[in-house]
Amino acid sequence: MPKYEEAGMVVFENPSDVSNSLLYFGLIIGFTAFILLAVKFSAVLKAVIYFLTFLSIFYVLSPFIGILAIPLSIGVVILLIKKPYWLVINFSALMLAAGITAIFGISLEPLPVIILLAVLAAYDAISVYRTRHMIKLAESVTAINAPMLFIIPRKDGNAYMGVGDAVMPNILVVSAQYFSNSPSVGFIKLPALFALIGGFAGLMILLYIVEKRGGAHPGLPFVNFGAIAGYILGSVLF
Repeated sequence: MPKYEEAGMVVFENPSDVSNSLLYFGLIIGFTAFILLAVKFSAVLKAVIYFLTFLSIFYVLSPFIGILAIPLSIGVVILLIKKPYWLVINFSALMLAAGITAIFGISLEPLPVIILLAVLAAYDAISVYRTRHMIKLAESVTAINAPMLFIIPRKDGNAYMGVGDAVMPNILVVSAQYFSNSPSVGFIKLPALFALIGGFAGLMILLYIVEKRGGAHPGLPFVNFGAIAGYILGSVLF
């Protein structure tokens, strides 16, 4: 987080502006629509996704290693194309998730983040249970080995978790850490810690439901509202 702050990598000029959340949501909708429309043009979709992956990894790593981020980002993309093993995809997804979480966490105060998480949770539930286009989106990015899903190998077939399910609740964790004046435990402030624990509890509930019922389930309603509940509890107590 301090590295991105030093580099001036802040997305929004006014972190307290709630309209930032609506802009972020609009960008997500637009990118989702692009993937669903471009899925028929596999070569174009792959080129765009791999270029964005290169660009994203470069921005994530550049505050730490400077110009060396260019060859490393190129190397990661080459591995995704030539050797798309699940470890390569997960490692790439983890780098992107950590960087995006930190960058947006220092760009939005907790209130806009909470509004964004609530809207996205509702959208995720609708897109999985009603329109089901999120399932089609997951199938599309899986087919081109894009680092937009975490892959969990299982004996009865792989399980998948969207990178957004890790990014979104943890944006609130970073935001609480960055903007809160609350006391800390070690290096982490208590509202951020409670948000992290709440998101993790939501994930455990989600995994339990997946194991019991099987099939596809939206992750954001569980992890987002867990993180929100944890943050509110931590803020009230401390």
